[in-house]
Amino acid sequence: MKVAVLGAGVVGCATAYMLATKGHEVTVIDRRDKPGMETSFANGGLMTPSDASPWNSPSTLRQIGRSLFGKSSTLKINPSAIPSIVGWGLKFLANSTCERHKASMISNIRTAKVSLEVLRSIREVASLNYDQRTCGTMRVFPRGGRMSEFAQMCREMQQWGVQYELLDQDRILEKEPCLAAVIDRYVGAVFFPDDESGDAHKFTIEIARLATELGTHFLMNTNILKIVKASRSRISHISTSRGDVSADVYVLSLGSYSPILARPLNLLLPIIPVKGYSVTVTLNGWKGGPTRPVMDDGYHAMMVPMGDRLRMGGRAEFAGYDTSVNEEEGKRVLSDILKIVPALSSHINADAALNWSGLRPMTPSGPPLVGPTRYANLFLNTGHGPLGWTMACGSAKQISDLIAQAQA
Repeated sequence: MKVAVLGAGVVGCATAYMLATKGHEVTVIDRRDKPGMETSFANGGLMTPSDASPWNSPSTLRQIGRSLFGKSSTLKINPSAIPSIVGWGLKFLANSTCERHKASMISNIRTAKVSLEVLRSIREVASLNYDQRTCGTMRVFPRGGRMSEFAQMCREMQQWGVQYELLDQDRILEKEPCLAAVIDRYVGAVFFPDDESGDAHKFTIEIARLATELGTHFLMNTNILKIVKASRSRISHISTSRGDVSADVYVLSLGSYSPILARPLNLLLPIIPVKGYSVTVTLNGWKGGPTRPVMDDGYHAMMVPMGDRLRMGGRAEFAGYDTSVNEEEGKRVLSDILKIVPALSSHINADAALNWSGLRPMTPSGPPLVGPTRYANLFLNTGHGPLGWTMACGSAKQISDLIAQAQA
């Protein structure tokens, strides 16, 4: 069967690979010159079932409400984006009840755990190099913070297979000596042994390579102009800047841009872009930094080692489709990390840091949109929010299985 996948980010490329393993003839269409050049390019690098709790938890809503008005807020709303997020925001609030939040969290955990299982099975049969680390992640909590509340959520997540350990100061330093200078700041930490990390861009290139070896064709430097209907219930073809592309089945995996292409089909996808920032510095051989991803729950900042680099992030903004890089935001991210690991400043060239921004495709409930549409041969695999790489392999398996069932 011929399948066209729209989008060559980490989700689209993982989808192409899973479809190719089932023997389908796959074409991937993307406007960039190679895979993984947009939101997958310099994201946080986390594969974390432990972070499956959607943003709309009742406690998070309280934090968001306070942070929006602080000078050093980790979440901002650009006034120009307000008109486009009002309807989405009401749906977000409607999904913030304890019951709905829990259901969404469970859904995310299930997909994330399947994703890690699929990734590990791929690593068993193929050589992959994406600066991966499989030694877990750690979230540290400042005094007066929300560790007790977070530990309670961990106990709930454990019912669904998310393993964790509570750490005191001594155990924190056993795992991450780089925190010694600021250890008195922390009351404790939570360690998640099953989490992984790595460079999502490198992974996307790698999984695209494996898909190509299975016969997948990547149609790059190609703008997708329109999804053309054949009837009320079927798609005819994809109109692109390089001509029409026809297939038996189509998968929409364009992240934040999915609603734009879906709207003319009368498919109103509840996805909005949330701008995320990251900063990446070269460590110049320094080995004194973190050995695994560390998240500071007070600064809402993360640091993720990737080979001889350190990826940092922690800020988000509702800014529509603006992907411009705000250097000041990058400086704030780096400043927060230097408060956590002061020794880092002596080993990096801050002026040479890679400042980046990308758009997280957020749904109001949290889980992505994975499944069929009213068009029998159009499927969705989009809207993964901040968990795109965490869920990529899992949702790719889900959609490839759904396509097989639909065509049986």
